[in-house]
Amino acid sequence: MKRRLVPCALLIIGSVLVACSGNEEVTKEKLGNPAAASSEVETKKPSEIDKATATAAVEEILPLYFKLLEKGDSAGYWELFEKPADEESTENVQKMIDSKITTIINESEVIYQKDNEVLATFDLKQVAEEYHPIHNFNRLGTGFIVLEKVEEVWKINQLDYITLYHYNHDDEPETIMDVDHLFFWSKELAKLKREKLLPSEWSASLLAEIKRMEDSIPDQPLQYTEEMLEHFSEEELVPLQKVLNHLGDAPKDMVTINNFLLYEEQLESGYIVFNAFIRNGFEFPISNIHGTVTIFSPAVNENDETVDLKIASQVMDLTEVGVIEPGSTGLATLYFGPDSLLVENIEDFIEYGELEIRAEMTHTHE
Repeated sequence: MKRRLVPCALLIIGSVLVACSGNEEVTKEKLGNPAAASSEVETKKPSEIDKATATAAVEEILPLYFKLLEKGDSAGYWELFEKPADEESTENVQKMIDSKITTIINESEVIYQKDNEVLATFDLKQVAEEYHPIHNFNRLGTGFIVLEKVEEVWKINQLDYITLYHYNHDDEPETIMDVDHLFFWSKELAKLKREKLLPSEWSASLLAEIKRMEDSIPDQPLQYTEEMLEHFSEEELVPLQKVLNHLGDAPKDMVTINNFLLYEEQLESGYIVFNAFIRNGFEFPISNIHGTVTIFSPAVNENDETVDLKIASQVMDLTEVGVIEPGSTGLATLYFGPDSLLVENIEDFIEYGELEIRAEMTHTHE
């Protein structure tokens, strides 16, 4: 069954209506640690360029990459790359150009170099001329760039984001990319390594460092019922626990619900179905959670104003999770049937991923 991660969450406090994006505080991990890397991996061949040369290459190419975007010079932009662009990448870059973004690079750091290859991380902030609720380029994040020397000229082999925090039209944090969690990033690194898009030595050492950091995060209490365990294999439970751990402690004196797996194939049948964490931040057990859950998505009205459009609403009975102990987390599957959908093009809204869920629910104090 195909599933994908979608960023959305909701908060319930008794019968009070509360909405939340799911991540109120932005935290960032430094991913580069050359000292740790060198102690874990011994390369067979010493680097043939020094760090100063590698840094100079990054400081030349990286600002130029974003400057050409700002100028709208797509031809010059793609000349920076080692490989020609595919259709999807070309469309995405054109959207950035049309949004007239301005980019500020706050910091870059080379963390790996050899004779024909350089890898660096960088921090940036991007602001679009006008806020767009779908193609939102108002963001702050950390990325990586891999340069490869081709006929004595440095070209971009790979450039992508590690973390990316989007800001809404009020310049407040709104959406955090899935890859914000180091667990997701480690999976991406493994893929890039297989495709030979990242240096094997650096990838191996960083993956080891990521695993060390993940293992140092204490496990959040997670409760299962026998019925829930039928839906998850042992292999799925391990990353599920890691995702929960990165959420930290359950917010105090409230119940929070964070979705983590969307059943995308159900959209074709007119259903929105996703698995969710249900977290008890109270100092007492709770049960019998039920009430109305509504999904909203940003949209532009006839006056070109950004509004919250209600796209689905459903009465939910979450008693299946049983009793959730203080500070613990249960699992539930949330269903929005065809009768609950309030728009026709539901797949388009889900694709955008910037959903807000509001709930008016009650629970029993055990």
